[in-house]
Amino acid sequence: MNPQLLSTIKETPFFDELEGDRLTRAVSAFHPIRFERGEIVSGVADVDARTYVIVDGVARAVRVNEDGRCLTSGLLEAGMVFGRLPFVDDMRTEQVEALVDCDVLVASTNDLQTLAAVDPIVARNLARSNALRLRASEARLAGLAFQSVPARLATVLTELADHFGKVTPEGVRIDVRLTHGSLAEMTGTTRETLTKVSGWLRSEAIASIERRMIWVQDWDALLAVEEGTRTMPGRSSKMVVEL
Repeated sequence: MNPQLLSTIKETPFFDELEGDRLTRAVSAFHPIRFERGEIVSGVADVDARTYVIVDGVARAVRVNEDGRCLTSGLLEAGMVFGRLPFVDDMRTEQVEALVDCDVLVASTNDLQTLAAVDPIVARNLARSNALRLRASEARLAGLAFQSVPARLATVLTELADHFGKVTPEGVRIDVRLTHGSLAEMTGTTRETLTKVSGWLRSEAIASIERRMIWVQDWDALLAVEEGTRTMPGRSSKMVVEL
């Protein structure tokens, strides 16, 4: 493992408070893999039980229904754990896609479970990572239940801006390539509805969703849409998920 990657790993939250032999033992359970933007990091068809930790980059977790419909369950950033989790016999219903080039550590779930059973810091860091993901998933579910589609799309855009946004004289430029289909999955709506809502945002000079990037021209207005104080004509401020 190259020194630069090892230095980055030490700063990853999953390895917090691990030093010396404990850090070496934890890191040795993993091997690094680099995934390019758009690649599937892990999926429902995976045969081996593997656990992943993002070291650098951002990915999105997608829940896949039996009929093939998809819903983004959250964004994953450095330090977050996904895949088959130790001590949990879960079904493979989640697919993870790299939104940008990602450096990821991969370990056998059984090996990581053995390590966590004898190292309380590793066990604690696993539990903390799982708790953070659960909290984020609960917040996303609450949005699906209580926010309108425009508010949900505004929430997605602000989240993407936090990760990829660059402030320019013309507004906030979000440098990530997403299709309308992917944005619909992240918003919890249909592609047709997303196209209508994004058209309204463009007509109001709030945000524009283009093929290669997203622009937010009026940040305050976007936050007002997210909070429900500015609404799209003909749409209630509270709507259930559309799939």
